[in-house]
Amino acid sequence: MLEVNFRVKVFYQAARDLSFTKASRELNISQPAVSKHIQELEATIGQALFLRNGSRLILTEAGRTLMDAVKVIIQEYELVDYKLGLLNNQIRGNLIIGASTTIAQYILPKLIAQFSERNPLVNIKLFTGNTAQVDRWLFERKIGLGFVEGMAEEQSLKYSKVWDDQLIWVARKEHPLFKKSRICLDELREQEFIFREPGSGTNDIVFHRLKEFGIHAQDLVNRVQMSSSESIKQYIRYSNSIGILSQYAVKQEIEDGILQQMEVEGFQIHRELNLVHLHGELSGLPQQFIRFLNQSLRK
Repeated sequence: MLEVNFRVKVFYQAARDLSFTKASRELNISQPAVSKHIQELEATIGQALFLRNGSRLILTEAGRTLMDAVKVIIQEYELVDYKLGLLNNQIRGNLIIGASTTIAQYILPKLIAQFSERNPLVNIKLFTGNTAQVDRWLFERKIGLGFVEGMAEEQSLKYSKVWDDQLIWVARKEHPLFKKSRICLDELREQEFIFREPGSGTNDIVFHRLKEFGIHAQDLVNRVQMSSSESIKQYIRYSNSIGILSQYAVKQEIEDGILQQMEVEGFQIHRELNLVHLHGELSGLPQQFIRFLNQSLRK
């Protein structure tokens, strides 16, 4: 496998995370070794690459210039390595994906496991963040592919729908509302809800949809907020709160009878789960993974 000069690789890791500590963990070397490689590279270039602001690292102008070039160099190395592998009927290289929480936790792991089994020479990393983070990682070339919930207004990126999702009302099966044959939207005003933290994209979708029916966020009882679907599911199991979560997030709990979906008359919340990448033709491992994904979807 082709490798970028190790000193350059150390710089890339440190500049990407602005942390010598993270770079040392990523490369499995000591932090003093990271500092030594950076010092040697600075001596070769004749300019400082980093400035320290307290505990934070900041790239100098020379550091930013080098980082822009190194991103392209690493991407080209990986593409060449991928193409050389194809000449030997091998698919190899590094595939780095970024995804928002629901997709990263409940959809991609199975697909990545299947792809990895078919392609044992491919190293795969999955980073989890919100939509804005995934978009930023693409611009920074930290990832080659992104998967996000919804679509941002970013003209420099290309979005393609991959999955349909539905946000559903869920509660533990002992919830008093399940004694009713029909559940109306107005009845939910009197119930207690658990929502994601302020700023959550899921909240934005839910509250926008409720507003269409004349219900505002402040109309609902909400004393507890949590930042992950897993935490919310656990909380619902031990309370009479109602959660609104992705159908993918609660599929197993509903099948196991731990949680139950509330069917609310005349009310559904749909959203799209999208593939996102920089404009232009995908190549190398990102292209290979999308081919695999399309094959899986057709099945």
